[in-house]
Amino acid sequence: MKYALVPLKDLKDLDLNSTDKLVMGMIISLTMNRKECTASNKFLSQQIQVSKRTITKALSKLKSKKLITIKYDNQQRKIISNIVWKDNSMGME
Repeated sequence: MKYALVPLKDLKDLDLNSTDKLVMGMIISLTMNRKECTASNKFLSQQIQVSKRTITKALSKLKSKKLITIKYDNQQRKIISNIVWKDNSMGME
């Protein structure tokens, strides 16, 4: 992954801290070409250099704000970004 995308409206969200925004950007980037990602807390924590517990808290906050959905399929976690992409451009709704 070369970059993390965060919608401007979420960057301005005062309820989200910097880590929450970075995790959101990672998830958006990982789900751009697929509907979902299976990134583990360990992977996400290594990418942004925070603890796995910090990732767990960020994911919980993003889920509570309905920015992501988390589902389980045969005990494998799938994270789905609830950001709607227009066409194949970088425009977001």
